[in-house]
Amino acid sequence: MSTIIRLILAVAALNALVPVAWGQQNITAVEIAQLPKPCWGQYQVPNVKGNEFAILDCGPAANHFCPALIYMLRARGNVKKQARLDLLGHADVDIRYTEKAIADYPNCSIREDVANARAQLNSLMNMYGLKRPRAK
Repeated sequence: MSTIIRLILAVAALNALVPVAWGQQNITAVEIAQLPKPCWGQYQVPNVKGNEFAILDCGPAANHFCPALIYMLRARGNVKKQARLDLLGHADVDIRYTEKAIADYPNCSIREDVANARAQLNSLMNMYGLKRPRAK
């Protein structure tokens, strides 16, 4: 059996064990499989070991990044407009929090992933007509 098949099966088995993230319910194995590998470590996917599955040198607040990605995945799904806007708003808050949290950590392992997520989120927000709150 190939490694990817075993990993998918392990993630599927994890589905019942995944902890509920703040404001999120029932994170599925399919959702986790779409996340970057450091999130697999955060969501404690079985049998993933090594630095590629960890968020390294980012400070204690970088744990908001993976929940933001879950919000973004769900916003792309078959949800009503208001639910989509709410999900994108939650993702924006978590991405902004992560960006501020890692600002003083130049060697943060997810810096590029965060920048890519910000670009994708901005595109989604623009597409669905959601305006970002103005800085105070």
